Amino acid sequence: MQTSRPTDFGTDHFDGRFSDGRTAISHHVKVAIAGEFLLISGSGVQLRWPLRGLEPAEHLSRNSKDVMLHEPGRKGGTLFVADPRFVNLLAKRAPSVTAWSRRWMGWGTFFWLAGVIGAITAMVYVTDFSPARSVANLMPRDTRAMLGKEVVRSMTAGRRVCTQPAGRAALDTLAKRLSDATGRPSSSFSVSVVDSEVMNAFAAPGEQIVILRKLLETAGSADEVAGVLAHEMGHGLELHPESGIVRSVGLMAITEFMLGGSGGLANMGLYLTQLGYTRHAERQADAHAIAILKRSGIATQGMMDFFQRVAKMSGEDSGTRKSAGPAMDILRTHPRVAERMAAFEAQPKYPATPALTPQEWQALRAICTSTTEPSAAPQRPASPKPRKSDAGRDI
Repeated sequence: MQTSRPTDFGTDHFDGRFSDGRTAISHHVKVAIAGEFLLISGSGVQLRWPLRGLEPAEHLSRNSKDVMLHEPGRKGGTLFVADPRFVNLLAKRAPSVTAWSRRWMGWGTFFWLAGVIGAITAMVYVTDFSPARSVANLMPRDTRAMLGKEVVRSMTAGRRVCTQPAGRAALDTLAKRLSDATGRPSSSFSVSVVDSEVMNAFAAPGEQIVILRKLLETAGSADEVAGVLAHEMGHGLELHPESGIVRSVGLMAITEFMLGGSGGLANMGLYLTQLGYTRHAERQADAHAIAILKRSGIATQGMMDFFQRVAKMSGEDSGTRKSAGPAMDILRTHPRVAERMAAFEAQPKYPATPALTPQEWQALRAICTSTTEPSAAPQRPASPKPRKSDAGRDI
């Protein structure tokens, strides 16, 4: 307990009872507030308690008529004053003993937590931090490759995988040229063509890409296809497919797959095709596409031609989008075509050569018209109707 010399309270004092906490005896005392202290004086008692340290047994409300205060630091002493005038004065001079102050402290904690959550949210937005991507980053390269093969197997089940030799050779040539230009020596993208009437392309985990036949038939040049592939490679470099699958099926299913199970991943291709990337992710993929095309010496004009083709098919070139059509799958979740074209048009010109020779381009377009190889699952007819799962994910 803190002691002080006897104090002359004058007329501004109140009667109270003080107990030192060591005996059952309570003492009659005089109580006053002077400056930042509560002064307590009585027979054998001379105390000075700082107002900021006072701890009420029950916080004061508007209807409080008395108050019991604990000695600062809860050393054992208690003071009881049954005088509404003292209660009112104490509430004014030491707001921390009031119920309002307790509520404000609770709200203060709430606002502090809200601020922390807001700061974390802002950090996630600014830095594009993604827990799913962090998990994807932890996957060994071999695991991502295995996951990608499972995805492609699931996506192509029951469909023809086009393997006409000349077309396959042209596609391998283009894929290698673009892979070598990713800026990552370890990258080696594998591209498959699936016979489908849907115009689309998908990036799968483990640097694997699937192109649907309709896209090859719709594209006007090998440079357009190169732009699409470069975009999908951008998704692969950013681990967007792996991150999307982690968000979709959860870490436990991924762990099960890594341990040799497959129950949670039986429809992995369906999961992937139904995922949609954020517009930020699409812009990241476009940025990679621009860099890949430049390093590979392929002009960005092909990608802009493809944008114009898609915009015309969708009606976006006239300021509106059609309610349906083959181009809508490509446009879903993407920034508007005009915005994407502007990013490509802003790039300085550089020396470029065609993505493929005319002969290679014709062979690539015909990759599904000759010899084909079935996937592990039962085949469908040569010209199957589009499946819903083909349309969800897009370039």
